[in-house]
Amino acid sequence: MQCRANERARKRPGRIYTSRMRSFSSTILLLAIVSIALATVAEAADTPVRVVVTNVVKQNGVLLAGVYTKPETWLSGDTVASKDVPVAGNIRDGTVTFDMFLPPGSYALSVLQDLNGNRKLDTNFIGIPKEPSGSSNDAKATFSAPKFNAAVFTVGGQPVELRIRLN
Repeated sequence: MQCRANERARKRPGRIYTSRMRSFSSTILLLAIVSIALATVAEAADTPVRVVVTNVVKQNGVLLAGVYTKPETWLSGDTVASKDVPVAGNIRDGTVTFDMFLPPGSYALSVLQDLNGNRKLDTNFIGIPKEPSGSSNDAKATFSAPKFNAAVFTVGGQPVELRIRLN
């Protein structure tokens, strides 16, 4: 049996190499499938966070939600998760609801209704917001932006629901 394989290999030298390449390709494909499956399982392990945004008065624009883990990055563009939700088609009785998925931990969430599409909170000349915005725990903005610690909520293994009132 061994002789026939060697004899065939001598007659067609690329045959063994091709066979090894197929085996190598199959191994790589299997590893890729396993990696995708593990990533899906890891993503599935994240906890659902339902965000219920109330007092949505204007029926246009996009709700921009940003999730933060540190006071240093609070209300900056440096989010750990974000979501854009068009208001049109998602508003019901002044409320827009959407879901995010986060691993267990402590977070603060901000939402702004971007009415003009510039992806930032517009303010007047003294810094008062001209577009509706709100934060988790309905953290209040009194003469400045809401404080990170006032907006912090905890995600564990159970689903979380946040109610945020736009002001």
